[in-house]
Amino acid sequence: MAMPWWSTFDRRLNPTRLAYAWLAGGVLWFAWFLSLLLGGGKFDLAGQVVGTDYVQFYAAGSTLQRGDGARLYDFEYQKKLERDIVGKTFGGHHAFITPPFFAWVFVPLSLIPYTWSFATWSLLGLACLWLSLHWTGAAQPERWFGWALTCFPVFASISFGQNSLLSLGLLSLTYFLWSRERRWLAGLVCSLVLYKPQLALGVGFLWLLEWRRDWKALAGLAIGGALLAGLSFGLLPESSRLYLELSRKVLPSIARMEGFPLWHAHTPRAFWLLLMPGIPALSEALALLSTGAGIVVFILFWRKLRCEPPLLFAGAICLTLWTTPHAMIYDWTILLIPAVLFWEKRPDSRGLWKALFALIWIATFLSGPLTLAQLKILPFAVQVCIPVWLLALYNAYRNLTVSG
Repeated sequence: MAMPWWSTFDRRLNPTRLAYAWLAGGVLWFAWFLSLLLGGGKFDLAGQVVGTDYVQFYAAGSTLQRGDGARLYDFEYQKKLERDIVGKTFGGHHAFITPPFFAWVFVPLSLIPYTWSFATWSLLGLACLWLSLHWTGAAQPERWFGWALTCFPVFASISFGQNSLLSLGLLSLTYFLWSRERRWLAGLVCSLVLYKPQLALGVGFLWLLEWRRDWKALAGLAIGGALLAGLSFGLLPESSRLYLELSRKVLPSIARMEGFPLWHAHTPRAFWLLLMPGIPALSEALALLSTGAGIVVFILFWRKLRCEPPLLFAGAICLTLWTTPHAMIYDWTILLIPAVLFWEKRPDSRGLWKALFALIWIATFLSGPLTLAQLKILPFAVQVCIPVWLLALYNAYRNLTVSG
């Protein structure tokens, strides 16, 4: 009987080869810290603002702190404010395009100097990472934490000043409460991730499938979302109206806009847009087909594993990253949830998990730069992490449904 492909791959992942991951991750963090130190002030050695995207969040918090909430989506105002925050030499603009309520998170952080504020935000992100490992039941959280730091999505979340580790923490806490039959609270916690509503797609769909059991979770999600919307419209009516307009007119097509870093996006939709940039209608149609196929496969997965809630939740997170229309590389941090759950709940398949983890680690580390390099010499590009992701999903599905 032929050995499965991953068995050979797993055997080759000896301690010496695994050490390369620690080396690569260490070099990445060291180079970033060195760039920050040598850059001086609020810019790194390459001239990029420290924290990159964090300046938009800091500016949003400053806007509310100054009492200018109506100007949260006034991009000219925000551009000038960002320049005032980091220095007149800053010629870029990182637009705040998340819902108005998320700006309140940064009001207290905007009261301290920008560099210290970014450092505080980064430490909060690392705390979310640590807590998420405990909430998902990692048997060796300190070892998982170390490995997570070598992963490019985690590094990107910190270095870009993004909110992905907060998303990871909220979804992990959602699982913790849901798995302990505290579904009402689970729904409320999940509603807090609606600053990126696409990240709640998989969990919400799972709860819809299990509506008889999870109606309290759905109610918590709906009520939490309604409360956030009510607070936004009650306290920031003009910004809330402008955000709805932005959501309707701009955000659906943001991936096709000139200058958008599509090579940094890691979704089936981005894959098709990169592969066929001159045929957007066909790309969008194929993206919809990919989404539909993912939903059908998840329903089959749910039918086979209805008695194993942890695996269903893990599958729901995988479904999120497959079906979401928008996910950048840092959003892939939420894959730590299924990684921990698969590893702990199916220990007999750890050879497969190790092989799949290694492939995804390599793909997320290299896919973005390889895509950018392709675009410099070709009119199209293959975002290699998506075929790797499909391979991982296929093998995980086969293993779990056959053994389940």
